Amino acid sequence: MSLCSSDDKITINDYECPIVTSEMLSEKIAWMTVKCPELASSVVPGHCVMIFPSNSLDPLLGRPFGVCDLDRAKGEISVCYMLYGKGTDMMAKMPVGEKIRVRGPFGVPLPLRENKKIYLTAGGVGIAIFLLYNKLFPKVVAGLYLGIPGKGYERYSERILKIAPNAKIFTDDGSFGVGDSMFKVLPKNIGPDEEVWACGPTGFLKALKTHCSSSLDKLYFSLDKRMACGYGGCMGCVVETNSGSKRRCVDESLFRADEVASYGL
Repeated sequence: MSLCSSDDKITINDYECPIVTSEMLSEKIAWMTVKCPELASSVVPGHCVMIFPSNSLDPLLGRPFGVCDLDRAKGEISVCYMLYGKGTDMMAKMPVGEKIRVRGPFGVPLPLRENKKIYLTAGGVGIAIFLLYNKLFPKVVAGLYLGIPGKGYERYSERILKIAPNAKIFTDDGSFGVGDSMFKVLPKNIGPDEEVWACGPTGFLKALKTHCSSSLDKLYFSLDKRMACGYGGCMGCVVETNSGSKRRCVDESLFRADEVASYGL
């Protein structure tokens, strides 16, 4: 198994980044693109950044997000996030052209499984962590599946399809997309040369675990844990596994479904 990164000596720095785009894609989902050539040249799939929407101590901590897209030529990176509290509300209100502090890159790169076929699955904004992988390593991606509520998420769907034309979007209300549930088409029995990766709400991950119950050793979760420091010191993003505590920011990017001992799964 190899990682997406070819350089283990990643330097974490703070950057003052002009906002290139900032828009709402649904009532609660937003998209932000910033110009930062340094990060655009070093980020690989699975990396996260910490965004600080204020230069004051309120809020004190940055907001961690997976980098969902980048343009190395333009020196730009993008994050897709859900409005969930003061920090993200502040981000969504910042105008284009204003500078915002971005720290990174953090996190463990997603593994490059060169001899596998990967089904990437997500609920809601969980797809963000997989979009860059899908873009840069299409030969190993067997399919990209996204489940969202439906009505009111049309702009979000359009943005995803712009970046990932191969994405199959399922809506709970069936108002658009290719169906109302990915579980009707996603394989239950995962083959020996296949894996399913997933990110999203706990309910989605639990349903996927039931769906793939005969192949849990080939089902992997990217778990959404709140990073407070990003360096591994605060222990805020710990996931309990059968082999001990693992930190999302420095130890693991994916957790095998049958090894996760916490997270309500």
